[in-house]
Amino acid sequence: MPTSRTTSSMHARLAAVRRGVIGVLHRGERFLVIRRAAGVAKGGRWCFPGGHLEPEETSKVALRREFREELSIEIDPVRRLGSIRVAESRHVLAVWCVEHVAGDIRPAPAEVAAVRWMKPDELRGVAEGLPSNAVVLAMMGH
Repeated sequence: MPTSRTTSSMHARLAAVRRGVIGVLHRGERFLVIRRAAGVAKGGRWCFPGGHLEPEETSKVALRREFREELSIEIDPVRRLGSIRVAESRHVLAVWCVEHVAGDIRPAPAEVAAVRWMKPDELRGVAEGLPSNAVVLAMMGH
């Protein structure tokens, strides 16, 4: 039976978890990836678009907001693929397949340095890619 001290440490670990989202948008064999701007966390790294959940925000709402803020497009989250626990981090990221609903991609320079459509092998070969990219590709069956 857990002691109050054990229970307190479990609650502290759970409270420390930061929730986030990743949106997977694809056209044919290519996936939309972004190079994070220099001024943001993990700047210069290639990854799938996404970000942190704001308080009281659902994953779907956060995805719509993040794609709007980062890329100026409207998306629809259509299928949740699962979650990723980021190694050596307190982040847990919900991974969703999304569909492009409206708008032309216009990256927000403060957050996104570049945008590319990459095939799975191209993304795996990018030296500046985040480790989570391989996990997301595996979730997609690649």
